[in-house]
Amino acid sequence: MSDSATKATRAMYVGAGLTVLGAAAPIVDGATGDRLGHGLLAAYPGRTQYAEMAKSSILTYLFTISAIGLVAWLVLAWAGSRGKTWAKPAATAVFVVGSAILLYDFTQPHPLFVTIVGALPCLAGLAAVGYLWKRDAQYAG
Repeated sequence: MSDSATKATRAMYVGAGLTVLGAAAPIVDGATGDRLGHGLLAAYPGRTQYAEMAKSSILTYLFTISAIGLVAWLVLAWAGSRGKTWAKPAATAVFVVGSAILLYDFTQPHPLFVTIVGALPCLAGLAAVGYLWKRDAQYAG
């Protein structure tokens, strides 16, 4: 495996770790002041039930996206380490989808801390895709 391919695979494992960190961010928020819950209570004054339902929906969304992202990272890192020709286009597609989700997340009422920590895997994705598209990446698809 080329140096670029090795770096891409490492970036994917870093992305997996950052995805786990991103999944922990809403938990940390809930334990350290619950900015999400307070923000939703302010958005739905006098409607605690709606705020709780919105919070549950947002947390389900964030944890689901994190779980899907973690699986994608691990599959792509495995594929990259095995020299699979589909790793480069698949990683690129996952990066584009992840970036679109990140842009969407910035429009939502998530606490900024949660959104920024959730953005970190995209940086690893950018590094991984950059390494995959270098000429010396041996498993160019």
